[in-house]
Amino acid sequence: MFSDLKEKITRYLDVHIKLIKLNFIERSANVFSYFLFALICLFFCFCMFLFIGFGLTEAFIRAGLSKMASFFVVIGIYFLMLIIIVALRKYITRFFASGFIRVLTEDGKDD
Repeated sequence: MFSDLKEKITRYLDVHIKLIKLNFIERSANVFSYFLFALICLFFCFCMFLFIGFGLTEAFIRAGLSKMASFFVVIGIYFLMLIIIVALRKYITRFFASGFIRVLTEDGKDD
């Protein structure tokens, strides 16, 4: 009687530990995939800003500015964007933090 109870408890604990491991693996995979998605998005945003900068420089050159002045104007635009991003850093970090929290605490529902 006790050996049967001991076996059931052992089996229950084994299954429970495996479930915890699988849950940890799933959450880790979700966080890693969210991180990779964010990294890929940042790469594409970098590329877009780079080519938009080149395009703006060419547009300013055709508008009559010198090449050097056009580059400085574009650098000024980038500097203004940097100031805006620094001013909004709390909102940006909260956005990413809420994303990570959502990934970590979501139920097993797939989209």
